[in-house]
Amino acid sequence: MTRPFNSLSDIEGIKPIDSTKDGNRFGRGIEFREGAPIKLLSYSEKSVNGKFGQILLNPEALNILQEINDPLAIISVVGSFRRGKSWFANVLHGRHDGFNLGPGKRVIVLDSEGIDDPNQDPNWATKLFILCLAISSTFIYNINGIIGKDDIGKLHLMTDLSKFIQEPKDGDFLPRLVILLRDFIFESPESLKDYFLKQMKNNNVEGDLKDSKLKILYNSAMAIERIFSDFDVYSLPPPGCKKKLLQHMEEVKNDELDEDFVNEVENAIKSIYSQLPIKYIGSSTMQGISFVKFLENTVERMNSSEVSSLLSIPSEYESVIQFVAQEAIKESIEKYKERMNALINEGGKLPILWKKFMKIHLECFSEVNITFFKKIIGSPTQISNFTVQLGKEMCKFKEELAVRNSKELTIYNENIAKELWIEYVEIGLYSNENNSFKNAEDLQYALKLFESNYNKSMKESPEADKIITSYKTNQYSAAIDYMARLGRINEELAKTMYTREEAHRKQLEASAREEAFRIEIEIWSREREEYEKNIEIKTLELQANIRQQKQLHHEEEKGSNKIKENLRSLVWNYLKKLYSDLLKLLGN
Repeated sequence: MTRPFNSLSDIEGIKPIDSTKDGNRFGRGIEFREGAPIKLLSYSEKSVNGKFGQILLNPEALNILQEINDPLAIISVVGSFRRGKSWFANVLHGRHDGFNLGPGKRVIVLDSEGIDDPNQDPNWATKLFILCLAISSTFIYNINGIIGKDDIGKLHLMTDLSKFIQEPKDGDFLPRLVILLRDFIFESPESLKDYFLKQMKNNNVEGDLKDSKLKILYNSAMAIERIFSDFDVYSLPPPGCKKKLLQHMEEVKNDELDEDFVNEVENAIKSIYSQLPIKYIGSSTMQGISFVKFLENTVERMNSSEVSSLLSIPSEYESVIQFVAQEAIKESIEKYKERMNALINEGGKLPILWKKFMKIHLECFSEVNITFFKKIIGSPTQISNFTVQLGKEMCKFKEELAVRNSKELTIYNENIAKELWIEYVEIGLYSNENNSFKNAEDLQYALKLFESNYNKSMKESPEADKIITSYKTNQYSAAIDYMARLGRINEELAKTMYTREEAHRKQLEASAREEAFRIEIEIWSREREEYEKNIEIKTLELQANIRQQKQLHHEEEKGSNKIKENLRSLVWNYLKKLYSDLLKLLGN
């Protein structure tokens, strides 16, 4: 037997049920969307291991969710079956059309089967409750408005939540709790929250502490007060439509519903959305890829035993953070390689001048880092470590390209030098007597022509300087020796020419080292600027997340400053090490 767990989202292609030609409209700016929900997961009582049931995830839904690159607000609607839970989830989903959620926020509405069905596997019901509690940022519990000992459903699990979930030490992990009292026939009290808690506690007092169910009810109220210091309670009166329509609420028109019911639904949904929290993982927002990984890990853990085993949120968070980081690094490196190769090929392939190489690298570096810092999650230390890892991987590929470019520059300039040497110098050394150099002045003039034309034709670079210094060490010396052996240059003049060319060679070598150093320093400096800019943006993001999680003001300021200091310090240490390694390399 397979049971569904549906996801209704504002993602294109995932929409609630279209019950009429134009789509059923609740009105008041709350509209149903066309289409149908997609199954996120199901439960199979006959598992592969043959021992106990398994939760099965739908790959199609996961693939859609993974593509969301915005912060997620995840609303789970859980509770009694046959109490309009799915209908409320549909109306809740439709609220997107007329409500400002703020920039960069995506909402997923999860509708589950009833968790107090007498025919339901009790282990699955418990797992479903814990799963929804773990993955949601808003947890709506749909319950009978007249609270009695048989109406509590799975809220009794709140009495000892630590048996099921190990929470992280820092941050507010649990979702915002919303209690939805259905078919509420009394006058609305001044505070529904106080009424709800009082009813749960009073039921136990009336039971004189002897009835175990009433005692659980009382303990559940105490646990909810302790665990959820801030939660909301809304009451919905009976819909007012004919009994036969209650099982087909999606087909009911507004004018067939009681006006008070319509008003209370509208007020509840508006209030829920006005306080809609994002799902966080530490001080980072949860997006598509991290949500899917967290869901997969949680389900895998739950499938490992028949009953609900302890779910360690810190361990699952660490796994998600590492997974997201490696995916972000992999994607960033692929993007960097693709962009570098594309831009280089636009210019006719290698070799290219180092100035252009640097420009291309920094352009790609900037694009990749912006995307990387948007996707990366974790603590300041983790983020800085991931940044260092990405930097090393990019540097590795950049160096591979640089080696190739250097080799191509060397080949290109060597060919230029070889052609010009033959044209201006070699022809005067080894031609017949009429065309050969007669004296030192002829040789020096030819060498000047060689250098002048080489400087015009070469691709300016340290490689070009190294080639000319190599010529001064080898070909120039050989030419002077040859002219001296022929008696066309005296020994004293030959020594003078050796000395002059050697001095020029050393000057060119120093110039080549200086240029290579300048290029690397400029790249290093620009990379640092990019890191600083992205760190600042990431810091502001984490600070905003901390504020959203309602930490105390002094803790917020302290945490915010620490984030910035840690990120800057760790990345700066990495850059300093790169700079130190660069100095050693250039020194050699």
